[in-house]
Amino acid sequence: MRDPNLRLGDLVDRGKRGREQTKLMNVKVPAHVLARIDKVAKNLGATKTEVVIAILNEGLESAERELKGWRPPPKPVVPKERRCKERNCDRERVAKGLCATHYQAQRRAGVL
Repeated sequence: MRDPNLRLGDLVDRGKRGREQTKLMNVKVPAHVLARIDKVAKNLGATKTEVVIAILNEGLESAERELKGWRPPPKPVVPKERRCKERNCDRERVAKGLCATHYQAQRRAGVL
């Protein structure tokens, strides 16, 4: 791709260019959104692909600004007395001293 930082403003200001290398991505989009993208592409004299790339770049840039310094919440800690009895398993018990995963595995194996 010649310009991976393409923005909508760039599409308005520039003249017609040749096709850029792209990869196919199958995405379900509401019909009204696709119609709006098509309308913008016709108004700008650009391809739908260029318009989608420009919109995604602008959205990603604002998301990066918004999420700057964000950290995921800490993983919940299960007290030792409520943990699964299997070795190195930190999940909470649900039945017979086992977490849901180990309980189901033992049921399938015929142990329980």
